[in-house]
Amino acid sequence: MRLLDLRVAARQLRADPLNTAVLILGLALALASCYLLAVLLGERLSPDPALQEPERIVLIDFHGNMPGRQEDWFLGAPFVFKQALQEAQAPVGLLTRIADDRLTLRQGERQLRAQVTAADASLVELFNLRPLQGNLKDALSRPDSIALTEPLARRLFGSDTALGRVLDVGAHRLTVAAILPQPSSLSLLRAEAFVSFDSPAAGIDDETRSAWFQINGQVFGRLAHGASAAQLGALAQSLLDRSPVMQQLPADWTAGGRKAAFMRALPVTQMPFEGSAGRQRLTVLLALAAVAALLLGLALLNTVNLSSVRTLQRQREIAVRKALGIGPARLLLQFAVEAQLSIALAAGVGLLLAWLLLPWVADALQVPLPDSLLQPLPLAGLGLACALLAMLVCLYPAWLAWRMQAAPALQGRQTSEGEGGRWLRRVLTTLQFGIALLATSLALLLGAQNRHVLARDLGFQPAGVLTLRMPAGATAQQAEDLHQALRQRPEVEALGWSESVPGNVFMDRNAKFTHHEREIELRISNVDADFFGLYKIPVLEGQIDGVSQGGLVLDEPATRALGWARPELALGQTLNFVMTGLNQTQTSWRVVAVVPKQMLESTRQAARPHAFLLQTSAQALSGGRGFWVLNLRLRPGSQTLGAEQWLEPLWKRFFAGEPFAVEPAEQTLLAAYQTDLRIAQLVSACGLLTLALAGFGVYALAAYLVRRHAKEMVMRKLHGASGLQAMRSLLREFATLLACAALLALPLAWWLGEQYLAQFADRARSGAWPLAIAFGGLLLVTALASLRHGLAALAMRPILALRD
Repeated sequence: MRLLDLRVAARQLRADPLNTAVLILGLALALASCYLLAVLLGERLSPDPALQEPERIVLIDFHGNMPGRQEDWFLGAPFVFKQALQEAQAPVGLLTRIADDRLTLRQGERQLRAQVTAADASLVELFNLRPLQGNLKDALSRPDSIALTEPLARRLFGSDTALGRVLDVGAHRLTVAAILPQPSSLSLLRAEAFVSFDSPAAGIDDETRSAWFQINGQVFGRLAHGASAAQLGALAQSLLDRSPVMQQLPADWTAGGRKAAFMRALPVTQMPFEGSAGRQRLTVLLALAAVAALLLGLALLNTVNLSSVRTLQRQREIAVRKALGIGPARLLLQFAVEAQLSIALAAGVGLLLAWLLLPWVADALQVPLPDSLLQPLPLAGLGLACALLAMLVCLYPAWLAWRMQAAPALQGRQTSEGEGGRWLRRVLTTLQFGIALLATSLALLLGAQNRHVLARDLGFQPAGVLTLRMPAGATAQQAEDLHQALRQRPEVEALGWSESVPGNVFMDRNAKFTHHEREIELRISNVDADFFGLYKIPVLEGQIDGVSQGGLVLDEPATRALGWARPELALGQTLNFVMTGLNQTQTSWRVVAVVPKQMLESTRQAARPHAFLLQTSAQALSGGRGFWVLNLRLRPGSQTLGAEQWLEPLWKRFFAGEPFAVEPAEQTLLAAYQTDLRIAQLVSACGLLTLALAGFGVYALAAYLVRRHAKEMVMRKLHGASGLQAMRSLLREFATLLACAALLALPLAWWLGEQYLAQFADRARSGAWPLAIAFGGLLLVTALASLRHGLAALAMRPILALRD
């Protein structure tokens, strides 16, 4: 390659700035998408370089097998397995327990919420953690010490000199014994602070440490040389099968040799895409990688089309070069240089776009932000890909240039690319239209499902409700004092207690109710009598006001499931029920009221009948259950965003030292749909990109078709045809290509949409509207993209077209 070749390539790009901008922008968008996903997917597949022999580090994993439930691997295990494996002399060393929690750290008047990990001292050697200051192993061996990451220490103390200083976690005073660097994006440990597993600040009681069916954290270990993960998993399974808890389980959990739970040892190198969340993340990444490949295909098709049009416009220049004796290899090199320059410029713009979009994409995919976007391996892959793409893109224009006849071009007669070239262009354009239509249709289908999720009737009204979760160990008196103080506030319209925020899919408790010969499993929630008025749930039958302990409220589906034809027939009936799980004590409660159908499940779960047990906060908290939620609805006109200013002082009056966090009930409801909403955002962005790239392709195609049909359009105008009549053949060709694209893409979009919606029990019934809107959008983009060339064709002087 010579400097002259680059100068010629640069001159060609400057000669047609609009086409050049279209070509480079389209390629930049596609290359940015591919590069971003390559970096993020590579990060998930790469182990933490700080780990020594990461394939030998394993997680003890637990999979529940409770009857009537479909559960997945938890990516966690009961803490008791550390001691059990040690006593069984398992082929594993450096066992460590890990428990994560968000705690409030206080230093003087300054307090911060931080992710705190409680772990054994063996964590240091197992994960090869190297502190910047202090002794981390000593910090995790002492109950009165804490280790902080450097950014957290700077935020808490205002400087890096935090070693040896003290801070408070709840009622416990801890000394900073080590300072750690900010964890890398590949680290399995994302905590901002570390305390000893035995520290009182960790709040891990003896029951949690010794329970066989309670999973509040993880157990990691390093396999001995020669041992396998399968061997350790089998040993963990046998320990569980022989554990004392097996004698306490209900008979149906182990009937017929059934396993109550499954155990395995999972190498940490396989963790990123394990479990339901990991597999969903992998599916999303692979799906987006496929979309990015489609975007790249669209951009390359546009590049080939635009380059071909430009080649046909350069017939005289190419003819002169051929007359001067240029060979096929030299001509191919010239086109390769031109393609390489365009793609190199697009790659530079693409890297800038990737840098700008990286935080949004990482947040949408819920993956750590990479430490650096400019990593050696992805950059090398980008460079190699650009070189290969340049050679691929230049082949057809170079072939088109070589087969041109020099003599007619020098005489001023323009030649065409031939019938084969025209058919190739039609096929490529149809693929462009089809890909854009497919991506846009899927984006609209996902958007319709998300709109259905947000607009469906839940049976209760969470809008305007704020929630305060009682801290662990809260007493009934403290809760009642806070309740009374809030009742005096003029901003508060209503108050009510509940076991959890309604619609919280992570708090799912069930019970088997019996009535005559029927046995039905209902979702069950503990609430107080004020709960229904606060969430504006109407009472269809019965009376809730004044009922405290022992009252049972059913929704309409529950009464039908239990055999009553009309809701009023259930009033006054006494029902026996047994909670599902380990505690299967039978209880009897009387039905006092019936409410409309309640939708407390996510749209991925089938709707179930519900029952509410009426209790006061005193009755619930007297048993030491400090996980009740105080719900409050503000009066109309009160500022929800400013409520923290007067809520926090009230909270600190009754729960000094406990973290304050107020959360809108709607936000808790949306937590179960965050992944779906993020996927829809990403797919919508990809749909817009494909539409934009399709518009670029239409622009190139319109330029070519107007040039090819110029004489025909001029002759029609000279014979008195209107502008629309003169463009009839041009419009017919566009219509044919769009129809072929619709026949290819719309059935595939419908099938893929059905596959996605099949995972929802409650799905949108949008019919064919998303497909029709996508097709309409493509028509609009086609019309806008071809408008410039169409107007230019109508304004063309006949003498110029006929002279060519």
